[in-house]
Amino acid sequence: MQYTSDIGGMWMKAKLKVEKQWLNLERRSMSKMREVYEKWEQETLKKAKEAKDLRSLREVFYQLGDRWEFGQATGAWLTHGEPLDTVGLILRMPGFSEHKERYVLYAFMAYSKGLTSKFDHLGDKERIIVEKDTRNGTISCWSTSGHGSMDLYPTVLTKYGSLENALKECYLVAQPGDHALRIECPTGAGVRNSVLAKLWSIASGNTEFTLKPIDVLTSEDIEESLDFRFHRYAKAVIDLERMWRELSSGAVSRAKEAVLDRIPDHIESKDRKLLRRIEGLLHVLWFRPPVSQLGAVKMVYDELQAEPTPTDVQSVLMQYLGELVYSLNDVIEKAKYLKWKSVIDAQSFSESPIFKDLNLSNVAREAFAAALDDILQEHTLSYIGYPERATVKGKLMRVLFGFAVLPLRLISSFSQAVLGMLRRKTTDRSDESVNLPDEASEDKVGVSEG
Repeated sequence: MQYTSDIGGMWMKAKLKVEKQWLNLERRSMSKMREVYEKWEQETLKKAKEAKDLRSLREVFYQLGDRWEFGQATGAWLTHGEPLDTVGLILRMPGFSEHKERYVLYAFMAYSKGLTSKFDHLGDKERIIVEKDTRNGTISCWSTSGHGSMDLYPTVLTKYGSLENALKECYLVAQPGDHALRIECPTGAGVRNSVLAKLWSIASGNTEFTLKPIDVLTSEDIEESLDFRFHRYAKAVIDLERMWRELSSGAVSRAKEAVLDRIPDHIESKDRKLLRRIEGLLHVLWFRPPVSQLGAVKMVYDELQAEPTPTDVQSVLMQYLGELVYSLNDVIEKAKYLKWKSVIDAQSFSESPIFKDLNLSNVAREAFAAALDDILQEHTLSYIGYPERATVKGKLMRVLFGFAVLPLRLISSFSQAVLGMLRRKTTDRSDESVNLPDEASEDKVGVSEG
């Protein structure tokens, strides 16, 4: 069945604003990274060529570690691409209500988080979260305020009708220093948006920006062309949690039935233990990266399948766990396959229909595949698109950054303006003091000549 996205066509364009200072910094550091990467590449090839048999060749791969393919792909991008090359993609996932859909726009930026010679990571993988209410058409967007923490209050994009239209009118503003990505709309886009845009403009001070058009792969690209069904996996987690809550809330009535001897003790014990295990499993699903979840999910599912006489509760939860096992394993394997194909069959991968008409270099396309896999390796589901499910520490960080980032930037901008004025005054006084002796000496010369 073809899925028609609410956010637009097969791919879209976005306008990325980046402070020029970061472009200049990246240009200086890329030459250093290129030297390190090329040295690593030569040493790796030398070790492989010196292998005498398959055993010694296997030792070379063990020494490279599990993530050497990622290092190769990102290293090629970081050293041969343009400063702050960016690839965008949108992951579709369900909201907590049936009438809400979420879209997470990720921007993979090719810089290395400051002055460093490391090339084994993409740089920032920042995102904005967009939620659409399908009943009334309300569209809300949460930007990343700093270090992965989302804004407390959303920017309302309802007037644009879709995320695609919003990206045509608004800007994505990358802030490498804060590890943040925010959406900036024109001043006419509502009172609150206008006030925020004005405050951020003041907070930027005299900062100069450069505008970079970037290609964004939509959720339709990801789901249909690459068969990467992240929505199905996220929905399986939410459905399991919803059913667990429903069964847990019915524990009181089941306890009454147990007292009346309607439910045998051993069945009640089985159900109670299983619900506790599901509670622990949900903690894993929200707070561990997807790649780290599969073992725990399969363990519970396999034990239920091996149960000779499952209870009603076990039978119900087994269905939800089965869907979760399949969808989770599917996204993990698809990401691995795409990364493998981008390296082993690079030409076929780069000519994939998903990249048609996209202005992406081959190394950027390889890095995109590596980044998709890296999300599953590093980011938790709560981090990706559900900040409501963050840990207590994560929620505190969200409040801290939500209230602190903009005021601190305003203070910093004001301080820079004051320091700039003081420097100019100091410079003017220095110029005057330098000129005074010359004028005095000229007067003396004039008097003596008279």
